[in-house]
Amino acid sequence: YQSNSIFAMYSIVVFVALLSVASAFSPLFNRLKPSSSSALFVENTSKDLIGALKARGPPKPQYVLEQQNGAVAIVRTFGGNVYTWKTKDGIEILGKQANAESPEADSKPYLGGVPHFFPKFGSDLAAGTLFIQEERAKKLSFDRMIFKLVDTPKTLEVFPNKFEYRYDITLKDDSLEWELAVINLDTKPFDITLGLNTYFDVSSLKNVVISGPFAGAKYIDRLTGAEGVATSNDITITAPTDLLFPGLSGPITVTDSVKGTKTVLTRKGYTDTVIWNPYGNDALGYDKFVSIQPVSASPVTIPVGKFKETHFSQLITASKI
Repeated sequence: YQSNSIFAMYSIVVFVALLSVASAFSPLFNRLKPSSSSALFVENTSKDLIGALKARGPPKPQYVLEQQNGAVAIVRTFGGNVYTWKTKDGIEILGKQANAESPEADSKPYLGGVPHFFPKFGSDLAAGTLFIQEERAKKLSFDRMIFKLVDTPKTLEVFPNKFEYRYDITLKDDSLEWELAVINLDTKPFDITLGLNTYFDVSSLKNVVISGPFAGAKYIDRLTGAEGVATSNDITITAPTDLLFPGLSGPITVTDSVKGTKTVLTRKGYTDTVIWNPYGNDALGYDKFVSIQPVSASPVTIPVGKFKETHFSQLITASKI
């Protein structure tokens, strides 16, 4: 009888303990329970490191990426363009042309930020198309969105191939990163040329030096068609500039002595570099930006296969001088 009583008391204690544990974890289980939608994204907050699965819902015109230190970047769904990135000190890194429309207007590609060149270098097919948001992963160390562009009747008119162009955009404390994948969903290989038209905000061109492995590098002046060889690793813009450096893929630094900033662009996959500025064109606001473009100007063959991804990336790191 005594052993039965002890067993009963022990069972009651264990049952109460289990109820307490279940009660404590109930909110967590509720958060991790999938919604009825099959399209989900992951979102975390500083108080919830586990995360919550939520229905993706209809696309928004733009998405705000925020870091714990105060850095903010905003991505337009139309064109998949990150049109502004402010550091923790409130310094704008990305530039724009003076004739750029409001980034909230979806009537045409935004002339600033970081437009995509795809499927042809210099084209605005991707820049003028609605990207689809895939998922979001927000954590203490980063804020990340994934978008994709897929073939539509509109794209097939100018690029008769089935494809997926997917990119992740990740904001960290002092950097912004683009990771892209091109997937050939057609029945035969196709060629593309592509790139990112990265506008940098500057105080004035007279205060800016563009540095990189330029000395000895061959270039093509796309304004005149002339070819030449750079003699210095530093470039200053004092005339209309549209230089293509084939095979130049090393780090490029934009130093602004008045803003007190140094931004470094590195990339993978993109084989060439373009430096562009419409010097002297006040209507375009030439003195307030410079465009550094990691591109692949020569054709890149994309193999057939859903799981045969061709990757490209760009990383921009910002710091004070």
